[in-house]
Amino acid sequence: MMRKYPIILIIDDSKVFRSFCHDIIKKSVRLARICEAKDGVEGLKLYVKYRPDLILLDYVMPNLDGSKVLEYIRKNDKDTRVIMISAWKDDQTTINYLMKLGAFSFISKPMNRTILMKVVTDALHQGKITSNSNRISKSVVLSEYYP
Repeated sequence: MMRKYPIILIIDDSKVFRSFCHDIIKKSVRLARICEAKDGVEGLKLYVKYRPDLILLDYVMPNLDGSKVLEYIRKNDKDTRVIMISAWKDDQTTINYLMKLGAFSFISKPMNRTILMKVVTDALHQGKITSNSNRISKSVVLSEYYP
């Protein structure tokens, strides 16, 4: 569900990395509401509370890793865009696994601002298109029953 102003959740055990992402997103998506979680358990609580439009999710974290968080989200929600993030950039098997679980994209740490901004804006844009097409489909179905 895309809102007028998107909600973005950053789940990463590194406060420095969360701040890095927060600052970049705030500059590129100025009216976004940004929430942060320090691990997968806290991240799932914020996910349930806010139902964000986009999640930046670290793969390796204490308490509950990113793949388990992604599995939970996908069982309950097919629309929220999830960008997986990890320092394990050369592990193609892991990347393929995360993409099959339903990640929108995978970004390796360290990353530059341009790449993060591009992937975030692409994910939000695609989410908006999906939301609009779902709304149009529902309108078409309703118009067939209620001309």
